[in-house]
Amino acid sequence: MRRGFKSWCERTSADYRSQLGLDLADALEPRELAGHIGVLVWTPREVPGLSTRSIEQLTEIDPSSWSAVTVAAGGHNLIIVNSAHAPTRQRSSLAHELAHVVLNHRPAETRVSEEGFLFRDRYDSEQEEEADWLGGALLLPRDGLLNVYRRNSSSEVIGRHFGVSTKFVDWRLRTTGILLQATRAGRWRRRAG
Repeated sequence: MRRGFKSWCERTSADYRSQLGLDLADALEPRELAGHIGVLVWTPREVPGLSTRSIEQLTEIDPSSWSAVTVAAGGHNLIIVNSAHAPTRQRSSLAHELAHVVLNHRPAETRVSEEGFLFRDRYDSEQEEEADWLGGALLLPRDGLLNVYRRNSSSEVIGRHFGVSTKFVDWRLRTTGILLQATRAGRWRRRAG
């Protein structure tokens, strides 16, 4: 990632949280942020003209094949979120897609196969890494996560507080350096969670 990008993400998260009346240690509702920045959020059932067969494929037959997708149409961004996933996964998927929008990433090309299935034909690993980082900062800003971690180091409790999975909490604790900081300080003990 380019120099200063991670710090920019933390500042951007703090700015959006301030605009929404949230502190860094508050849970952010990605749908509220989407509305705030003018992004529509739909589930497959809300997509006009999407066939019953396609909806079943996306939400019942093969829901693990996708999480969310951003579509640009008529100068507006629309994010379609997989409603078959757990609410915690939907929140992280939506934050990731909102990060793409905030970063002005060009949406991936989406095509329809001969069988009528939607698929993406392009993947930019640098953009995905940037969206991962900003999405993480939006949901779990480092300073807010550190504040909550100092009070209770259980990933389960932190996950419930922020509305994300324990896996997501553990990833942010590692990648932000909080675990290393806690170990070096010797003040916090990580409880099994």
